[in-house]
Formats: sequence, C-alpha cells, structure tokens
Amino acid sequence: MSAIASALVRRPVWLLLLCISASAIAAEPSARPKDTAKAKPSGWGVRQVLLADPALPHVLLIGDSILSGYHGKAAELLRGKVNLDVWITPKHIGVKDLPTDMQGVFAERTYDVILFNDIGLHAWTPGRIPEGQYEPLMRAHLANLRKFAPRAQLIFASTTPMTTTTKPIALDPEFNPLIVERNRIAAKIMEENQVPIADFYSILVAKLDPAAGDRFHWTKPAYELLAREAVTHITQALDLAGPSAPAAK
Repeated sequence: MSAIASALVRRPVWLLLLCISASAIAAEPSARPKDTAKAKPSGWGVRQVLLADPALPHVLLIGDSILSGYHGKAAELLRGKVNLDVWITPKHIGVKDLPTDMQGVFAERTYDVILFNDIGLHAWTPGRIPEGQYEPLMRAHLANLRKFAPRAQLIFASTTPMTTTTKPIALDPEFNPLIVERNRIAAKIMEENQVPIADFYSILVAKLDPAAGDRFHWTKPAYELLAREAVTHITQALDLAGPSAPAAK
C-alpha cells in the first residue's frame, strides 16, 4: 500500500477519535457554585447588611418578605450604631427543620439583640399549622431562640395585616381574623416571658392606604413606619439613642 493510500485509510480513524473527544467534553457538566445561606438566588437566607466596628453590638432581624421591605430603612437608621444581619426566610414556626436552621445560624455568630416573628404570612394557609397547635409551637420557638442564642435580648414583631386586593383597601374578611388571633396568642406568650413587642400589626391596621394591594405587602411609607418601630425597640434594648421623628410634611 502506498503512503498516500495508507494516510487515506488512517484519516477516518483520527476523525472518529476527534469527534468522540469533542462529545465527551460537551457532555461534561460545568461546575456550579453551591448556594450558601448568605447568597441564595431566591433572596432567602442570612446576609450582612451593616458591618461596622466589631466592638459594636450585633443585631439580627428575622422575618419574611415584609423584612425585605423595611430592612433598608432600618439599616439607614442604625448605621454607625450596630452591626446588622438579616435572616429572610419563608419557614414559619410550624416547619419541622426550622430549629436545625436556627442552630446553624446561631453557631456562626453571637447576637446581642434579635428581632423575630412567627413568619405568619407564610402560615395562614389552612393546614400549615394544625388547629390548636399555634401556641405550643410559638412557645417551642421562643425556647429554641433562648437555647441557641442565650445572650441575645429578644424582641417579637407581630404579623402585619392581610388586606383585600380591591380598592378601597380593607382587611381581608376571611383570613385577617386568624392573624389577629395568632398575634393575640403570641402577645400573651411574650408578656409572660418579658419579651418586648414591636407591634407592626397595630401600626399598619390604622393606615391601610399604603398597602400594595396584593393582600400581603406594603409600599414605602408603610415600610418606613415598620423600620422606625423596629429601630426604636432595638435602640431601647441597647440603651442607644433612638431614631429621630420624621420631618413633618
């Protein structure tokens, strides 16, 4: 066989090997960074909002999407006074693995003040918290906070109202009574345990106009009110100067 003929015979073999190699490379999965508690694409998780002097108090705010709405203003009011983290979560007090999450979060850092609530806007759906179980679950949640964060001063934030989606905005006639009842039970537990209450519900129930119209969320003026309420309680707990009153309009 001539050299030219031999080369022609070998060429398909080399082409076949090249195609196999290219296919293997294309099929190999690309490496993806793992989600961490501090950087979830969904927005849920723990993240640092204010990093100041490590000697300043460390504060943690725990909540759901309502916290997403007001933590920016709270950070503005607390700047230079504290180190601030936020833990935004959809896991209400009836979720079984919430204590495991809590243990992991509080193993990472010691907090001086924790403002928390029951993530009630994720718990109103029938069946999520069985009938008669809200009170024992809330008592267990408070006990876990004190177990995993024994040095922290605790502040409870009541769940905000559920509203209608139509104007004029009104309270949701079907489910807002459940929010009221659970806030009442939570308030009783907090008073028994000397935990101060940031009464988000009472602040917004008197001012329904800033509701976003989706039953759950609010607009900027409402979130500023919540931020000021939260910061007032935090500064009182830390014996710091509180937020100044908003300018009159």
